[in-house]
Amino acid sequence: MFYIHRNKIIVFLLLLGFSLGAQAQELNPLYDRKPVRFGFGLMGNTAKLKFTVKNNSLLTDTLKSIESVTYPGFGLGGLANFRLAENWDIRTMINIQFAQRDMNYQFRSDVLKTAQIESTYMELPLSLKFKSKRHKNWRMYVLGGVTYRFDFTSDAQTDRSDTKPIVAIYPNTFSYDIGFGLDVYFEFFKFSPELKLSNGLGNQLVPDGFIYAGSLERVSPKLLQFSLIFQ
Repeated sequence: MFYIHRNKIIVFLLLLGFSLGAQAQELNPLYDRKPVRFGFGLMGNTAKLKFTVKNNSLLTDTLKSIESVTYPGFGLGGLANFRLAENWDIRTMINIQFAQRDMNYQFRSDVLKTAQIESTYMELPLSLKFKSKRHKNWRMYVLGGVTYRFDFTSDAQTDRSDTKPIVAIYPNTFSYDIGFGLDVYFEFFKFSPELKLSNGLGNQLVPDGFIYAGSLERVSPKLLQFSLIFQ
């Protein structure tokens, strides 16, 4: 869904930040010079699976198509920000994310099977943040980094069968992250709307001998996250 409306979301994020910046009041100019700052974030997400299908004639004869279905999710977490220089920070935000992505299998017999992939992640991200110069009560930033995730609800150890559609992802995974946002300065706090994309590193599919996972060559989770961060 995001991939259809991403331009609208980006424009909305920019307009939201500039609108809030126009209404914000002056925060202590020395605020950003603190060596360590803490905060929290509220997050919405859209999860998706990037996958490739095995080139197998038996699977081609059996399956008509495989589709990844996205759903909205949410999360929350605590932030620690460490100042490196005038325009550079290192940031981590330990959080819990709830996400879901399904895989729809359309068989040539016109039977549709759905493998539900629900995830409850504990995330440990580490990001390098570059900030523009402050303009009155706002400034833009970009960030990049890596995230370690542990999925408490992984199906890696769940029993499988041909009648029980399961596509399992390893519970311990890593991703690389890119994103951007706006720091908006209010009288007593800083507010940052942010958009971040996480792409899974490597093949995170748990292989098995059944058609649902067996029809896939590799799987990499993707997570698009919109955050409201308060410091």
